[in-house]
Amino acid sequence: MTSVLFTTDTELSFMLHRRGASPLENLCIAVMGEVSDGAWGIGYQMQRLSEHGIKGVFFVEALSSYLFGIDVLKRVVAVILEAGHEVQLHLHAEWLKWIEKDIVDTRRGLNLADLTFDDQRRLLSLGLEALVRAGAPRPTAFRAGNYGANNDTLKALAHLGFTYDSSYNHPYLGASCHICAPDALNRPTRIEGVTEVPVTFFEDYPGHTRALQLCAASAAELKTVVDQSIAQQRPTTVIVSHCFELLNLRRTRANRMLLRRFDRYCEALAARSSKIATADFAKLSTMPNGNAAHVKPLKSSPARTAWRMIEQSVGTILYDRR
Repeated sequence: MTSVLFTTDTELSFMLHRRGASPLENLCIAVMGEVSDGAWGIGYQMQRLSEHGIKGVFFVEALSSYLFGIDVLKRVVAVILEAGHEVQLHLHAEWLKWIEKDIVDTRRGLNLADLTFDDQRRLLSLGLEALVRAGAPRPTAFRAGNYGANNDTLKALAHLGFTYDSSYNHPYLGASCHICAPDALNRPTRIEGVTEVPVTFFEDYPGHTRALQLCAASAAELKTVVDQSIAQQRPTTVIVSHCFELLNLRRTRANRMLLRRFDRYCEALAARSSKIATADFAKLSTMPNGNAAHVKPLKSSPARTAWRMIEQSVGTILYDRR
């Protein structure tokens, strides 16, 4: 049975910080999604996931706590645990430029992969410590901000006792993601001492791949990808979202097109509950290791791709540009 992990990167906003928002304002808007027409952040998202019997995985960004303080992080962790969902670790190296206490001397990088093994291990250790101090169970899984990990990241995670990483995102390879593997990963694979659980990707038109992300793939594409994963007996399907994904780009109101898509994602997964297991990392201890060479690539169709492009263009006009 295919295990579907609905993962949500949960983080404060660089944009709001640059605008001068206080940590509390940043939390309320970026994480809780409190905007002019309602609250569409993790509280709403967890409620809808729970109503459909879906256990969510929330990768919570912890490095920013060394800038904003631990109390903000405690609020995020508490609301996730109270709702019965899973907390795992997420880090964005970009926060380093604002942290006064120089925790890796003067070295900086847009992504973790830009830093040395020792620096990455230091940052991961600090993130782990902060997340636990904020009340989370010791995390077993990690995702790098911007998917910006490399093999040194995986080695550092193994050194710290992590079991899983989920930073591998095929469409980002060579850009921000620099995890080296013999082939494009299509299932959990042991690399550098941890099990890499790749973000699911599919071909949306010949020669081009796309991540299975809420803002990037339509509900029809999700259904197609999940059904193909079931037919191929893939052990995992990993969906990506963000705490602010249901908001418009200005973070002032909901993007109603994405709200509808989110509900359709939930409905589609619930309708396949007899064929899939919506899971978290606590349930992945028996995952098979390594790629299956005979598995066909996941593919959408030109018609679905065209419809999604139209749908997203309308959503941009209606909600992002006004």
